[in-house]
Amino acid sequence: MANQTQQMIIPAESILPNRLVIVPITGKPMFPGVFTPVMIRDRDDIAAIEQAISSDGMIGLVLTRTEDVEQATGDDLHTVGTAAKIAKRINLPDGGYNIFISTVKRFRIKKILHTATPIVAAVEHLEDVNDTSDEVKALTRSLISEMKQISENNNLFSEEMRLNMVNIDHPGKIADFITSILNIDRAEQQRVLETVDVYERMELVLVHIKREQELLRIQKRIQSQINEKIEKSQREYFLKEELKAIKQELGMPTDSKSGEYQRLSEQIAELDLKGEVKEQVDKELEKFNLMDPNSSEFQVTRNYLDTIVSLPWKEPERRQVDIGKARSVLDSDHYGLEDVKERILEFLAVRKLRNDFKGSIICLVGPPGVGKTSVGRSIAAALGKEFFRFSVGGMRDEAEIKGHRRTYVGAMPGKIIQGLKIVQTRDPVFMIDEIDKLGVSYQGDPSSALLEVLDPEQNVSFRDHYLDLPFDISDILFIATANTLDSIPLPLLDRMEIIRLAGYIDEEKIAIATRYLIPRSLERAGIGKRQVTYTKKALRSIANDYAREAGMRNYEKALDRIHRKIARSIVMEEASPPFKLDVPDLERYLGKPVFV
Repeated sequence: MANQTQQMIIPAESILPNRLVIVPITGKPMFPGVFTPVMIRDRDDIAAIEQAISSDGMIGLVLTRTEDVEQATGDDLHTVGTAAKIAKRINLPDGGYNIFISTVKRFRIKKILHTATPIVAAVEHLEDVNDTSDEVKALTRSLISEMKQISENNNLFSEEMRLNMVNIDHPGKIADFITSILNIDRAEQQRVLETVDVYERMELVLVHIKREQELLRIQKRIQSQINEKIEKSQREYFLKEELKAIKQELGMPTDSKSGEYQRLSEQIAELDLKGEVKEQVDKELEKFNLMDPNSSEFQVTRNYLDTIVSLPWKEPERRQVDIGKARSVLDSDHYGLEDVKERILEFLAVRKLRNDFKGSIICLVGPPGVGKTSVGRSIAAALGKEFFRFSVGGMRDEAEIKGHRRTYVGAMPGKIIQGLKIVQTRDPVFMIDEIDKLGVSYQGDPSSALLEVLDPEQNVSFRDHYLDLPFDISDILFIATANTLDSIPLPLLDRMEIIRLAGYIDEEKIAIATRYLIPRSLERAGIGKRQVTYTKKALRSIANDYAREAGMRNYEKALDRIHRKIARSIVMEEASPPFKLDVPDLERYLGKPVFV
């Protein structure tokens, strides 16, 4: 009786129907030998499942040719699919089904019998061929070995997958199982599904395994590089934290911001600021300590505090004026100008008796080249004070004098504060050159800005727009220069003591040329002092015929021109020193006289 029962057991593959209800799938193809749940929510697919369950429970799973098919027809399907048995159906609350299927065998669609949904097709079930040769057995071992290597280095392969792969006893099913778990393109998986020759199928799968192994090697190398970078950054972080802890124990600044804050705090404490200045600077310092170093305001505030600490806030030391020394300095630097020297010495004598230079503003007026700038330098040298010169000729923006407000990008203090930063003392000599050539524009009137600077009643608390703090500039000795007084505004002119520098007479020009200009010009030309000499008549002729002016600027240019020509003749061996120049020689070097 038992033998009769065993003879009646027939494999499911042998009784598969030749007509199947087709369920299109858009993701990846299903392979035989798989038991898996499938969610069914589409109305057409629900109708197909209900029709299959009402008959024999068999369906055909066929991959669509493209993934974006909404309602598939027979033309949208591949010709090879997988027959599956519906083992269980679970109804879902939304009206869909969760079915458990067991895929059985490949099939090829011979003809579409019903094109409307559900699609019904006449099919031909496909058998595996060439699955018993020695080559197939060797390929089977290779596939299992290669897959073990992949699964060991990949967490996506579970232990259950590894056991299933080892327990499959058919070469074709091993190839199908491996294809289903590898990350392969849907078209390549469909190609494997359509290959009934087991040897060819396993060759295709082996190629994909090799490709997967190469990708894993690349991934592993990239991951290793990333891990090295992470480890390096973590190591640097821990070392920096240890260094910070060590610096804290030693009382040292722990980072660049802390170092800047400590440096600025110490420098500000040494300034001994008082009143409004101290209160405002302390506020800025605390704000700086709370700022993020990456913020734009951080750099602005640091530059502001750097400007504060670089200014000379301490009271200047009082120096005694040596009138005799001042006289000797003026005499050594300038020939003639006796009335000018007397006026300067009188000015210095009064300041010495008062022991105060506050409110001292001199304006040197004279034609170009008479030595206004050099007289200013000599005054600074006679007093033993620092000298700073800046020109206001053509200046049209008052911010050049009083600075820019900190709300502007790239704001900076004005010329007065910049000069004090450079000289590092509160009682220097400031020369304001070309004060008669100040301009006016829509950006402001610089001459009006100078009123506060040059007014003794106001400059004790001068406020630069950038600093926005009172700063005493009354100890500065201001010396202005101008060629004429006509273009200087009267309020500005009223604040200055005018000293006029007249032109030089011929005898003074000859003496200045002999003592100062000729040695300086010869040195610039690379000629020795004794290699070129002039007669007194030649020097007078240069003054009258070629450089007839109040000053000495064009006279010096004429000397430079003569000495360049002499240098050329020496280099080209046309003549050799010494040279003694008289009136007839001048025309050869300077050409025809300009003034006849």
